[in-house]
Amino acid sequence: MTTWNVKIGINPISWMNDDLPSLGGETPLETALKEGAEIGYVGFELGNKFPKDAPALNAVLGKYHLACVSGWYSGRLAQRSVEEEIAAVGPHLRLLADSGATVMVYGEVADAIQGEARPLYKRPRFQS
Repeated sequence: MTTWNVKIGINPISWMNDDLPSLGGETPLETALKEGAEIGYVGFELGNKFPKDAPALNAVLGKYHLACVSGWYSGRLAQRSVEEEIAAVGPHLRLLADSGATVMVYGEVADAIQGEARPLYKRPRFQS
């Protein structure tokens, strides 16, 4: 029989949505952390309701015996130089490292229209 040493973390999107804050916007971070720990998750990916400094983040996660497993970063490498992107991501990487995370989720968002209140007919279209 094979034994797996697997620990599972979760993104808080199951409780609240960073892209559409009205979905779960009233849900306190502590509710997500408490419920996540109760159902067996060992860590959380960061979201907009998490503290942005490592001591406060570690304290709130520690209260529920949870780890910081990752954190999304909205990159803009398509609009800036590698050096500028490295400088911009620095504080986020420091927060993750100081909180014990070894993984960062990087998403390129340059020129994205997500979250803009723009009618469909005014949105960019692919040309064939």
